[in-house]
Amino acid sequence: MSHVSYSISNSETKVREATDSDIDRVVSLHNQNYKHQRTALQWLWEYRTHHPDLVVFTVVEDDDRIVGTQGMIPIYLRFRGGTYLSGKSESSLLSPEYRGGKTFQKLYAFAMSLCKAKGMCCVWGLTTAAKVWRDRLLFSVYTDAIYTSVSVLNPRLALSGTSSLTSCKYLYGCVQRRLLSRRKPVESRRFSIEQDLRSYRDLDHLYERLATKHADLIYIRQDEDYFRWRISNNPNARYMTCFLYEHDLLQSYCYVNTANSPTAYLTDFTFVDDDAGSYLLQKVLERLGHRNVVWVSFLGNVKNPLISAVFNVLKRFGFIEERSPLAVVTKNIMCEDEEITRDVRNWYLNGLWTEGYTW
Repeated sequence: MSHVSYSISNSETKVREATDSDIDRVVSLHNQNYKHQRTALQWLWEYRTHHPDLVVFTVVEDDDRIVGTQGMIPIYLRFRGGTYLSGKSESSLLSPEYRGGKTFQKLYAFAMSLCKAKGMCCVWGLTTAAKVWRDRLLFSVYTDAIYTSVSVLNPRLALSGTSSLTSCKYLYGCVQRRLLSRRKPVESRRFSIEQDLRSYRDLDHLYERLATKHADLIYIRQDEDYFRWRISNNPNARYMTCFLYEHDLLQSYCYVNTANSPTAYLTDFTFVDDDAGSYLLQKVLERLGHRNVVWVSFLGNVKNPLISAVFNVLKRFGFIEERSPLAVVTKNIMCEDEEITRDVRNWYLNGLWTEGYTW
């Protein structure tokens, strides 16, 4: 994180970039408001281990008290054959007694000015406070794009704590999966499932093929640095990684966070064709069935045609789809292809795009 001393102040509060001496107070403010138990080490992982020179983290200070925060995590996106630096909006927080005025807009405007100075083409995020981002921050807001898809692997444990209507839905899903398992399986001799990537270029090639199906697809550049930060060395999640190859070609992959038992989160489930996706999902669910996993959950942007195809495969395996309270928010800074970033159908959003604590 940059330590250049930028700030904006008035008679009541000062908006400035955070410094290392602020970390404990920032974490304390977050935990007090959200009832979490995050640590300074977790904050350092999120903001200081992945392109720290490009991170934006700003605070509101009032009489030596940190009363507001706004972070932007640097994420490289790819679309139309190019690679673009973007900012993922996180840690948006203002103490309750300061809300209702212009303080948060001032904080966010300052953070956005730093994003522009660092060369970010756009800022995006997921939030439940859609009204604030639409009406006060003037973001493009999409409230009907993010859905979750949930399945149960242990009906006895899962259904004991749910309503009768919910029980019927999940029982139906279990029946669907059992019926599917009796059908003729996908020919497996052409596939190999491996724990590790053979090459990080394999992910690039997979997404290049997906981009031929959706020309304006926006996706995360998963190079070695990103993968190690987000998946391999993530202190908050324990990932099971599965890469499905057809001979020398990566056709599907899945990252599953199994740290939050009894729920396993399909952080990223991506495939080039339905056969590869179905075969990998079947094997992933079989592996999870041997663990203490009750629920399996996937989150994604159903407006994107390729993510919609993922939801369709999950549905065939008995997953139940529900709308999420999360909204997608985006704002262009200096991207020449603004019409691409403003169209929510282009964003290949799934759990990988979250902050990395649950998904």
